[in-house]
Amino acid sequence: MTIQRREFLQAIGSASLAGSLITYGSTAAAASSAVPAFGFSDDRVPMNAANLCPMLSSVSDAHARYANELDLDLSTANRRRIMAMKEAARSRIAGLLGTSADELAIVRNTSEANNVIVSGLPLAAGDEVVLWDQNHPSNSASWDVRAARTGIEIRRFPVPTDTGSIDEVVDLFVNAVSDKTKVVSFTHISNITGFRVPVTEICAAIRKRKDDVHIHVDGAQTWGAVDINFSQVDCDSFSGSAHKWFMGPREVGVLYVREKHIENIWALTVSIPWGVADNPPQGARKFDALGQRDDAAIACLDDAAAYHEAMTPAGVEKQSSMIAERLRAGLQDLGVSFVSTANPLFTSSVIILKVPRENAPTLVKQVFEESGIITAPVGGFRMSPHVYNTADHVGRVLAAIAKSRNLLAGG
Repeated sequence: MTIQRREFLQAIGSASLAGSLITYGSTAAAASSAVPAFGFSDDRVPMNAANLCPMLSSVSDAHARYANELDLDLSTANRRRIMAMKEAARSRIAGLLGTSADELAIVRNTSEANNVIVSGLPLAAGDEVVLWDQNHPSNSASWDVRAARTGIEIRRFPVPTDTGSIDEVVDLFVNAVSDKTKVVSFTHISNITGFRVPVTEICAAIRKRKDDVHIHVDGAQTWGAVDINFSQVDCDSFSGSAHKWFMGPREVGVLYVREKHIENIWALTVSIPWGVADNPPQGARKFDALGQRDDAAIACLDDAAAYHEAMTPAGVEKQSSMIAERLRAGLQDLGVSFVSTANPLFTSSVIILKVPRENAPTLVKQVFEESGIITAPVGGFRMSPHVYNTADHVGRVLAAIAKSRNLLAGG
């Protein structure tokens, strides 16, 4: 190991430990006390944020409390009190994303949000939709289903993970747009390679190429991990799930739709509070009129948003990236082969190693048994650490991988 690498690891390790969010000051507790931020045990440590995060303890406690309050009192007044928290969450999240509450729908997850755009956009037979070939199925196969039903045309393009510059990536996106392209829909951070595309530059360049293209961004690996602001990112719609990096309630997600497009996109589901067809809910709320839901889960979304507000999206991104960089550096020292890029222009907190497909489940199992760290056999061997992971967790998973490296590609 070089002196520079060793110093880097020592510095980032100290910062990770000092900035760990395993505990945090809670306004619900005494001002001088600290409460556990997460409830997982040390032998069941999640490092799979790309799939599912633990809920913050404050959110889990709030969900239980709100559910209990509803069970004790199902009066209209109490239900309205609980559901008023939905609007509080909407406003708080809108502030974090640099948009207005009227442009934000509280849906169930990224898949549902993606499908609102897929099915709701006014497209005709022959209209072209351009997709990155690393899109999630809810932003890929869903378009194929619509194409089979309505005759729209789908075209996909690749972005090699060894691409060297932002300009190269932007050019690949822009060159994929033709005169008949109506939609460009892509994932911000790939769940199968961890590649992070330069979303701000891509949106700006597509606007210059063809300003009437609808740009949809799948933010499943973005929301709660990356500081993104729609006053700077010129997309038309964006999706996200609270159960991933946002560390919030399950079966709750968001759909952002720029104001000028809301009227022209059809809602997937029409239920209360719709009245009659010419009097829909205000703004993007028309997309979250989904009938009876888990009111307590929606209410505690505000508790999760308050946490991110206190930490700031930039602060959360810094902490998450720091622990991911420590993990990446340690893996590089092991000399293992990556699916993910090592180019810092495109890295993310989703880190994937090359492993023969038949070995991936075994490797996940062995690493868990050895270290108590939960990973995933997605795209290879995937680790996606977040703010609740520490230098100790990284050290444990590195040691476990070293013991099982015979299962890796070229191991």
